[in-house]
Amino acid sequence: EFQVQLIATVSVAIQKLQSKFTLKYDASSAARVSKLRGIPPTAGKILWAKQMERQVHALMERMGDVLGPNWGQHLEGRQLRKSGDELLAKLDARNFFRSWIGEWEKNLTNQASSRISSFPVVIEIDRQGDLVARVNFDEKSELLFKEIRHLKWLGFQKDVPRTLSLVSEEACQRYPYAVAVKTALRSYQALRSLVDPTLEPLVRPQLLEFREILSEAFDVKLETSTAVAKKRRIRWDSRELSDWVTRLSDSVTMLEERVEQLLITCKEVEASVKALREVDYSTANFQNVLGRIQNSVDEM
Repeated sequence: EFQVQLIATVSVAIQKLQSKFTLKYDASSAARVSKLRGIPPTAGKILWAKQMERQVHALMERMGDVLGPNWGQHLEGRQLRKSGDELLAKLDARNFFRSWIGEWEKNLTNQASSRISSFPVVIEIDRQGDLVARVNFDEKSELLFKEIRHLKWLGFQKDVPRTLSLVSEEACQRYPYAVAVKTALRSYQALRSLVDPTLEPLVRPQLLEFREILSEAFDVKLETSTAVAKKRRIRWDSRELSDWVTRLSDSVTMLEERVEQLLITCKEVEASVKALREVDYSTANFQNVLGRIQNSVDEM
């Protein structure tokens, strides 16, 4: 009776683990916890599978301790043993690892044929049909070096292909620059939205400087723009990359300071114009307000 009860208990536990596996890792609470802890998807999936694998082995050992090492050959335990072995085969971490390697090898094949991938910036067309500059750094690259770091911790250091390791190291080196360029481009777009077209001439020097620096880092066909194409071209592997990123960041900082000053001055002028309408009618009062307006304009 005890043996029957044990087999029934273990069978229910195996079925629960099978149900958990059927629901997939992406929909599990383990996936949400892994994301919060900064664990990338494939490494998180392998951790999840290894945890269930340990649970299955523990259940099998429990059966062996009570019913003996040949419990799987008994009539009552044969189906349970089969279910456990099938689940263990599905939970094999190497299957997940090989699948991940295959996906990345396809991505690398596609990237190898792209000349654009060597430039830090790409020009794209947005939904409104306008040209916009974006940093040429795939978020998957960031994910790659995080995955490899965690997979090595999980014991796959000898199994990661050399090619992927090199790509991961390259992505790790590019990542700080990509973040800096992305931040600069985002700040530029935000600042452009703050400047009214009528005020744009007042920040034109800063806008032109930023565009001039930016134009060094994206692919340009010679027949499209001879002037831009003849400039020095910055690529991801350029020795001048660090200096270029610094110049770009400094340029957007100067633009930000100029826009901030301009907006403050505009508010001061608007307040003075409003005061001009309400001030007591006298020459001294008018001169005082007009003087404040002139000072604000001179500061621009």
